Amino acid sequence: MFRYIALICFSAIVGCATIGNKNTVVFDYNDFGPQVIAHEVIGMEWWQWQPHGDSRPKDYDVKVVVYRNVTLEDVKAQFPVVPEEEQDYRYLEYGTALEYLNDKISDDVSKNVTDRLKETRERVVNTLGYKY
Repeated sequence: MFRYIALICFSAIVGCATIGNKNTVVFDYNDFGPQVIAHEVIGMEWWQWQPHGDSRPKDYDVKVVVYRNVTLEDVKAQFPVVPEEEQDYRYLEYGTALEYLNDKISDDVSKNVTDRLKETRERVVNTLGYKY
């Protein structure tokens, strides 16, 4: 019985110690706000291999990878852009992501946008840890 309790305690401690220990977290483009503000750090919402967006309304499945404590080259290898499969990733370093999110949250232009940005920031911090 004691071993069972010790094993549970050890598992809980190890589990808690790994929170915020990942190197990447993937978001949808819109998690960084509408294109009018998000393009500053992650480009336009259409496929990056196209010179402009479609003239007809279209949803582009663009993902944003926020990374920390790993090289951009490693991130690009793990999340490659593959035009033939319409697989589009944008890469955002952790510090740049937090700076952008904090700046736009403090602008508080729209409650809906600000709330979404706060959720994104919380997920970044909860997944990758917090930097003071």
